[in-house]
Amino acid sequence: MAGKLMHVVQYNSYGGGPAGLKHVEVPVPAPKADEVLLKIEAVSINPIDWKLQKGLVRPFLPRKFPFIPSTDVSGEVVTVGSGVKNFRAGDKVVSWISPASSGGLAEFCVAKGSLTVPRPPESQARRSGPQKSILVTTASGGVGLFAAQLAKLGNTHVTATCGARNLELVKSLGADEVLDYKTPDGAALSSPSGRKYDAVIHCTPRIPWSIFEPNLSGNVKVIDLTPGVSTMMTFALNKFTCSKKRIMPLLYSPKGENLEYLVKSVKEGKLKTVVDSKYPLSKAEDAWAKSIERSCYGEDRCSDGVSPRNMAGKLMHAVQYNSYGGGPAGLKHVELPGPAPKEDEVLLKIEAVSINPIDWKLQKGIARPLLPRKFPFIPSTDVSGEVVTVGSGVKNFKAGDKVVSILSPMSGGGLAEFCVAKGNLTVPRPPGLSAVDAAGIPSGALTAHVALTQYAGIKLDGTGPQKTILVTAASGGVGHFAVQLAKLGNTHVTATCGARNLELVKSLGADEVLDYKTPDGATLRSPAGRKYDVVIHCTTRIPWSIFEPNLSGNGKVIDLTPSVSTMMTFALKKFTCSKKRIVPLLYSPKGENLEYLVKLVKEGKLKTVIDSKYPLSKAEDAWAKSIDGHATGKIVVEP
Repeated sequence: MAGKLMHVVQYNSYGGGPAGLKHVEVPVPAPKADEVLLKIEAVSINPIDWKLQKGLVRPFLPRKFPFIPSTDVSGEVVTVGSGVKNFRAGDKVVSWISPASSGGLAEFCVAKGSLTVPRPPESQARRSGPQKSILVTTASGGVGLFAAQLAKLGNTHVTATCGARNLELVKSLGADEVLDYKTPDGAALSSPSGRKYDAVIHCTPRIPWSIFEPNLSGNVKVIDLTPGVSTMMTFALNKFTCSKKRIMPLLYSPKGENLEYLVKSVKEGKLKTVVDSKYPLSKAEDAWAKSIERSCYGEDRCSDGVSPRNMAGKLMHAVQYNSYGGGPAGLKHVELPGPAPKEDEVLLKIEAVSINPIDWKLQKGIARPLLPRKFPFIPSTDVSGEVVTVGSGVKNFKAGDKVVSILSPMSGGGLAEFCVAKGNLTVPRPPGLSAVDAAGIPSGALTAHVALTQYAGIKLDGTGPQKTILVTAASGGVGHFAVQLAKLGNTHVTATCGARNLELVKSLGADEVLDYKTPDGATLRSPAGRKYDVVIHCTTRIPWSIFEPNLSGNGKVIDLTPSVSTMMTFALKKFTCSKKRIVPLLYSPKGENLEYLVKLVKEGKLKTVIDSKYPLSKAEDAWAKSIDGHATGKIVVEP
């Protein structure tokens, strides 16, 4: 790692908020004897992070500028200091960094070995002792959600407060009673069952002692996690008067064994992290702003909340190209106004978008001068995300719905934070189907579906006469769907792919799999000696002379990427009325077909194979990977 630079986010002085955060390249730190060097995989932002920037404990912290904030990290050990014996390179860990040094908003950081724990083995929590009544304020926040769950591991009755939109979430975490803090009972902290509290875990500011005191049992404490001047004065007064009801500020030094216990509790399903939102490091300012806004629930992770009313004038990050050619280097990162949906459209906050070969082929000029219609052009069409707002003519979706959509290649728009999609080409995304897997479905699965059902006449309910099918490039973005869909029909499937993907393609259901680099693979010869009734041809540069001797009497090659050679052979076979023929695949996507395919995925009859995932800030790398032509399944970008 010596001499290697890393991307970090830092601030150079007190104040400035999100705009004060600066993206820079600095040398990777070296661990001391008692430290480990981590490659950070995720870091959470806590209110103390931006309060330090604001000057909460000025001039004590930060000790010096520039300062890389944030302390709560998880990642992988790269190397360890000479005094660290319990970790080695490659270990997955969770760590807490001292706020004196911090360093979490970066690609790498150093952490004390004593405050780093494995991610994760096991633990036991027992309910013992007399029952206590606990109140947790702001129970949907970054600390409160853990407090509610941990309290329920003990012999407790938990009352919790939160906003109306999070009542069901907090109930699901185990709270026995949940109060909307904006209602009279919520504002007064009155237990619906009339209980008095034995302890209060107070996770929010601005609730005076006069509200707490009448709700407390005889010998009780309010533990204030964000103590202000008022708390310290009340604490001193309670102490001076020997009051049994008292408030006390929380002050502690973290211990590695406690962190290890918590990680084990998560693994055992006794504790869970609620994640409000996730951001790439390139968007750390947005995560910072979301934490300051204080409207999130759970931990902010480095989609800011978007509603129709705050979209007006909002800029979004997009990736576009300004002319034909240029490859990955031709992609430009820009900030643009968010689009507005027309009457028959929905506005989506994109959670994932998949890259297809047609995307970079259009940039290369394959359909020049017809497509793109104009420059600059935002490419990619296969998206999944959340509905922000709908056009006046769209009746089957509403804000907040999770969906999958295919955009028109005429307009594109997928490589961005937001896009507009036709309502009739947008379908619901069922619970349990991830945004990444959903984004891999549209073009690849629709192409395979049309080729098999409309062009090859295969019934996907398993009826009809058996057909022998060949799928070329069966580990690719279309081919892996073609194999699975073909096996839903009455078919025998032979498939070709590279040697490294033979087992994968077999696992998708193929009856025979050929390494395309072997003699049999190069000649497409079925190991069982079968002739093919249909070929789903998902790659290029295989001449008709290779296909023809392997076809049955009425065999058909369906070319998904037709070239000039394909069109000439198609015309010749048509002219000579040949029974063996090649046909170019041409189709318009339909919403009902996309909905059918999403349903198959939900039912476990079809699955998306993901090759790799990239943040939007690394869209060029995803583009290059697709151009390279050796992806296994789908390449996905997450804005």
